[in-house]
Amino acid sequence: LFICNDEEELEDIKEEVMEEFEDIVEGVLGSREEVGVYVQASTLGSLEALLAFLKQSKIPVFKANIGVVHKKDVVRCNLMRERGKPEYAVILAFDVKIADDAKKEAKRTGTQIFTADIIYHLFDKFSKYMAEVEEQKKKGMQNEAVFPCILRIIKENVFRKNDPIICGVDVLEGVLKIGTPLCVPDQNNLQIGRVMGIEKDKDKPLQEATKGMAVCIKIEPQ
Repeated sequence: LFICNDEEELEDIKEEVMEEFEDIVEGVLGSREEVGVYVQASTLGSLEALLAFLKQSKIPVFKANIGVVHKKDVVRCNLMRERGKPEYAVILAFDVKIADDAKKEAKRTGTQIFTADIIYHLFDKFSKYMAEVEEQKKKGMQNEAVFPCILRIIKENVFRKNDPIICGVDVLEGVLKIGTPLCVPDQNNLQIGRVMGIEKDKDKPLQEATKGMAVCIKIEPQ
């Protein structure tokens, strides 16, 4: 608790508090990361405890602050998007209130704000969020990764010719997967769409088909 009698003392107290704040951050983290979460706590003591826990949990911290979360904090946190790490556009708010302007800015920019008054609860929320981010990345990679294969259309098993195309194929080479883009090499690599469904038997969906298999596929236009 600090008591000041005039404006000059107030400035001295502010400077002293900020020095103590910087000492705590540097003492716990050593140095701040270029990429990481934004941390906000109610007091210097709670901030020190949270930073120590995050360091132990190997969660990088970009910036730390104390007090109510305001719009300016969300703006600073959103630097992670500019640095190509949108998953770290996250504020971990420990035992603090969120101002209305911060809520509006977070909603506008898609910044995540997790709040809790127990460190472990805050950690659980962030861990769940990061697990969801990783799952979305994997799904995105599945759509982008191309597994080479050669198919032969079974002409007597063409059930639908457009929107979507549904037909039987023999897998001559490679692995056919959900999301595989298909083209016709003999027609200047004409793009016909992506495989969005694979079935071996009726109502028995597969994630992939390998060499030697005959399957029914659904092709959605790109």
